[in-house]
Amino acid sequence: MIEIFLNQNRRSIKIELSDYFRKKAPSSFRKQLLSSGAFTRARAKLKETAFIQLLHDTVHFFQAHVPQSLRSSWHGYRILAVDGSDLTLPDIPELCEEFGTQSNGSDVRVPMAKLSFLYDVNLKMPVDAQLAKKHTSERDLAIQHFEQTKANDLLLYDRGYYAYWFVLHHVLDNREFCLRLKRNACNQVKAFYKSGKKQTIITLEPTDDMRDKAIQRGLKITPIRVRLIRLKTTKEDDYVLMTSLTDIVKYPHTDFYALYHLRWGVEEGFKTQKAFLNVEDFSGRTVHSIKQDVHASVLIQALIAIECFASKPLINKKVKSRSFEYIINFTAAISQFKSAIVGLLSQKVNLDAIYLHLKLIANDLTIVKPDRSFEREKVRCKRQKNRRGYNK
Repeated sequence: MIEIFLNQNRRSIKIELSDYFRKKAPSSFRKQLLSSGAFTRARAKLKETAFIQLLHDTVHFFQAHVPQSLRSSWHGYRILAVDGSDLTLPDIPELCEEFGTQSNGSDVRVPMAKLSFLYDVNLKMPVDAQLAKKHTSERDLAIQHFEQTKANDLLLYDRGYYAYWFVLHHVLDNREFCLRLKRNACNQVKAFYKSGKKQTIITLEPTDDMRDKAIQRGLKITPIRVRLIRLKTTKEDDYVLMTSLTDIVKYPHTDFYALYHLRWGVEEGFKTQKAFLNVEDFSGRTVHSIKQDVHASVLIQALIAIECFASKPLINKKVKSRSFEYIINFTAAISQFKSAIVGLLSQKVNLDAIYLHLKLIANDLTIVKPDRSFEREKVRCKRQKNRRGYNK
């Protein structure tokens, strides 16, 4: 039973949403009972591409209807972070053959898959997800995300993504980017590290091997003009970004601190999948069911993010006179979504039910206290055959 408490004219009104949905749902839906065998056969006919298409359609529809005044951007760009993470799979021969394996530090090899996200860091929602074999290149998966990007997007990457052909792909497809570099990314980057400069604009000078790799991928060699930016931090050594945004006046050096900090949003997206949505707690043990579970979980994450965004006006009204900033308790939002989604989908669109659901989400908030930071505790763990939980 879900209970919502609303303050209206100083009276507390108790609404039982479960009863509400039960009464409103069609009689055929309420009486129909399915055997486990029938469910399994029906599930086998459902392709994972249905969840992928639903995700794309949902994201496109939502972003097309978000008022311009409520959109968050960086210099007018929609910021999309790209990153990948490993998923631990059930130890089944079929999954080992399909996705590949990796040693967990002992003699045991564990079946694993690679999940890549294209993530809207401002709306806190996945825009696209690619599930592939464990040893698939994250760069190749990132290129596959291009179909869900637009000319006004800025793609944000961490270390490990840089390659000459990868940057060339962005130039040829007219996609703006910003990525962090390793110190030994190329000779020009090494020289910039030693120079001590804050920023510089260079034309990439590929080696013969770099050119060959780009040509093998069918890419046309063209001059690539990029900007190198040094960012100073207090906790670690300076790090360098490479970006296609070469206008120094329009995009000041100092603005890139906030931009790169936004990349952490995709890390939180993976944390949500693994720690809160329990994506690795699979409901099946076949290749088909694994793909279904992963893409269904990504769709759920996007839907919950939309609900949280839609609840913002209710939250702003509620905390208007409070001193601190408040955000939605995402864990509670997931719980409420799981309880209400069947009822919401089993009937025609009912604005009253949707409004009550958003009210429920807006009632469970978490305070945001500024300038709080803690050192991560380093914990040595024993070797395990199958490590569960959030291991990015």
